[in-house]
Amino acid sequence: MNLSLTGEGRTALITGGASGIGLGVCRRFAAAGYRVVIADIDAERGVATSQAMTQDGGEVMFVATDVTQPEQVENAVAATLKRWERLDFVFNNAGILETGALIEDLDEAELDRALAVNLKGPFYMCKYAVRAMKMQGGGAILNMASITAEDGSPYFPAYSASKAGVIALTRSLARKVGRYGIRMNCLKPGSIDGTALSQKALQGREPTQRERLGLMAKIPLAQIGRPEDIANFALFLASPLARHIHGSILTIDGGESPGYK
Repeated sequence: MNLSLTGEGRTALITGGASGIGLGVCRRFAAAGYRVVIADIDAERGVATSQAMTQDGGEVMFVATDVTQPEQVENAVAATLKRWERLDFVFNNAGILETGALIEDLDEAELDRALAVNLKGPFYMCKYAVRAMKMQGGGAILNMASITAEDGSPYFPAYSASKAGVIALTRSLARKVGRYGIRMNCLKPGSIDGTALSQKALQGREPTQRERLGLMAKIPLAQIGRPEDIANFALFLASPLARHIHGSILTIDGGESPGYK
């Protein structure tokens, strides 16, 4: 067994791969030699990203995918298999925040949308990816949760609830799919710099220096996470080096989550 991070001959599919954390993961996997499938609802950005990464020497393709639509998720897996005949790793990264609001002011449509993208999306992708991985004899799936899934957020209750569901989904599926050689794990990141979600939490603006310093004061490592931190961890979890990590909920937050506010 090749116990390395090299992805030669292996294929990875990343949802929400056209921006933010997903884009960082796509770039890291392509650099490691993986064949990369960018699955994203943003076709314009997805095509441009795929073309740029291909010009840089990567084996990359884009598949327009709304993860709330099961037929589009199924198509993303089918397109991957049609081109490269394998699906070795899936990162269920696509996610959204509702508008920050107290629960008494939260619109039901926003709750439905958060659950559809953040929970149903991973459910659908796991459904079709597991089918493919069982036929080929194994693979690895990584689901994206959040430290708010367990610690809660006073501003984003729908997001927190949907991410808690992702943790339960991961644990439930891990009990079944391990026997097929499929490893199922979940990440709980803390604050990650420069992502669309972090900007939405700030109503579309960049944090002020005071806000950054206040956030870093709550993180024992005194630094805010970056997309490449998630990408490096995901690359390890996709590799044979992580062969015995299964059914785990893994926190990557610089120590932020105890007492998260």
